[in-house]
Amino acid sequence: MIPYIKDSFRAGISDEHTKGVRGSFKYGYACDIHKRRDSISCNFAMSTIGSSSVVKDLVKFKVTARDGTTYCFGSAGSVYAIAGDPNDPVVTGVYNDENGEIKGAAEWKESGGTNYLYWATSTSIARMALNGSPDTPWAAGVVTQDYKTTLDSWAYHPMQVANGSLVIGNGNFLATIAYDGAFNNAEMNIRPGNVVKCLAERDDYAIIGSERVDNAEEGHIWSWIVGNASYSQKRKIPVKGVNALIDAERLLLQGGNVGEIFYSDFSNVAPLNAIPASGKCNSQIDILNDLAIFGIYGAGDQSGIYSYGRRMLNRPFALNHEFKLKPTVEGQTVQEIGGTWVSSSVAFASYKIAGSATYYGIDMVSTTTRAVARLEGLEFAGGQPHLKKRYLSEKVVMEPLPSGCSVNVIYKPNRQSTGGSSSAGEGWKYAKIADGSSTTYSVVDSTEAEFIINENAKVYEIGVEITPNEGLTPEITALVGYLGDESSNH
Repeated sequence: MIPYIKDSFRAGISDEHTKGVRGSFKYGYACDIHKRRDSISCNFAMSTIGSSSVVKDLVKFKVTARDGTTYCFGSAGSVYAIAGDPNDPVVTGVYNDENGEIKGAAEWKESGGTNYLYWATSTSIARMALNGSPDTPWAAGVVTQDYKTTLDSWAYHPMQVANGSLVIGNGNFLATIAYDGAFNNAEMNIRPGNVVKCLAERDDYAIIGSERVDNAEEGHIWSWIVGNASYSQKRKIPVKGVNALIDAERLLLQGGNVGEIFYSDFSNVAPLNAIPASGKCNSQIDILNDLAIFGIYGAGDQSGIYSYGRRMLNRPFALNHEFKLKPTVEGQTVQEIGGTWVSSSVAFASYKIAGSATYYGIDMVSTTTRAVARLEGLEFAGGQPHLKKRYLSEKVVMEPLPSGCSVNVIYKPNRQSTGGSSSAGEGWKYAKIADGSSTTYSVVDSTEAEFIINENAKVYEIGVEITPNEGLTPEITALVGYLGDESSNH
């Protein structure tokens, strides 16, 4: 028998179906691949903290403010506060801006010593003092709702503190609020035909991500020193708009609607990887455990929180679907992820659910409960794509299996999209354990499990599903497949 061994999982989701760097796979979700041991185990699950009874619109921006509260800003003008026990926070609606959708937000301290929470609606900027705890409930006298009223009406007004000012996207202009409170609604422009979509700070520069107003398949990144009459650098990105910018170990952006992640360093423009089922994100993204995280939507049941990066120098850069939103796990359709962010080392995401009714929510990653995880291997033809091979069995090698946990092996012959088990997914089948009694292996403290496949095909995809028990998880260190030594054209 010829063994087919996979004993590394570090490299995450490959950018090809049939090959990739060592340790890559075709797709997976909720797999923890960044531990010290090169293995797959169940990542943590997400739970809903802001239900539709509280969250009335899609949160697209957040500010973690000096008073310790995370303020979230919604698509219909709602402002929410997330506060309390970091492991069990409470979401509260605290204000509603009558001007409607909030299109950007930030905290900014002015020369008089007052910290303000700023946010932008279509044509105006609101602010509220944050010296200590704000009044509850918020009131019109506390919030200056139309503090500035000369923004141009655009879909985006992102805000970013950069180079000693609060910078605000204003269509093809950048507006600023200086340290002394002076406001300029058009300090720099990126004409012709470009619109500011997202902002970041890098060294002494404000970094701008833009899209075109003429629907051209291009976006740009720009660098600007606040106060200069024009931008310093400009680089074209070959996608329909730059959706988000993040500075992790690599300077990254997500652009277009097919899930592509690019460099954003003004030198390189090659895409680094892409979400297998396409998709895009909004501008609110963050860093979790040294990895850039993106709230990707428009990818069907592959929507969720993805990471890109590496935890240690000698590891490969990896794309990984870290967390599925709770509604996705429950079979609901997430139409849009408003944003994802990190507070107290925990990831959060906001979303819009579309179905018989539309509702909104906020999820956070649990610190105690694990999620069911799945890994789907690369397409494997054994070096002979023109011949049928008999795949005899698959051995799962693991650390001692904890009580209440289980492992399943799944496989798909010849890239089939029909047949198989409906619960395993289109075309996928469950393999039976060696004694033929079940498809689920759950023997406590076992370190090996053998599953029988015994099927002829030219191409195979082999995967695993691993089921945790609350905070306990299986930990798989290797998958070993055995092929018969015969092959056939028939």
